[in-house]
Amino acid sequence: MNIVCVTSCFSGIVHTYLAAESFRRSGEKLGHKIFVETQGPAGSRPFDQDLIDSADGVIFAVDLEVDGRNRFAGKPYIQVDVAAAINGSSGLIEQLLSQIRDGTAATVEITQPMEAIPATPDARQKKKGFFANLFGGGN
Repeated sequence: MNIVCVTSCFSGIVHTYLAAESFRRSGEKLGHKIFVETQGPAGSRPFDQDLIDSADGVIFAVDLEVDGRNRFAGKPYIQVDVAAAINGSSGLIEQLLSQIRDGTAATVEITQPMEAIPATPDARQKKKGFFANLFGGGN
C-alpha cells in the first residue's frame, strides 16, 4: 500500500526528521511505500497532489497544525504527536491499515478557510508588547 506521512515538530529540525526516517524504515520492513513530507520552521517540500490522490492513507505525526491539510481531504488518516512516530512508526502504519480494512478510519475533513487579513494597516488591530516593538508591529 501507499501511505503519505506528514511530520513536524516545534523546532522543525530533529524530531521532524527522526520521525520521517522512522516511517521510511518501517515502511520498507513492512513492504509498503511510504512518502514523507516534513514541515516546520525549517521549511517544507509539499507533495504533488497526484501522490496524495494515489495514497491509500495518511499519517499526521505532528506537534503543529498541518500546512495545507485540505490537500488530504477524504483520505483515511490517523494523527499522533511526533514522538509517537519516532518510537512506534511500525505500529502506526499497521494501525492505519487495519482501520482502513475494517472501515473505522477517520477521513480528513475540509476545514474552512481563514478570514482574510484586512488590507489597510488602519483596519488591523495594533499589536502591543515587546515582540510587537521588536518586529515593528507596535507602531
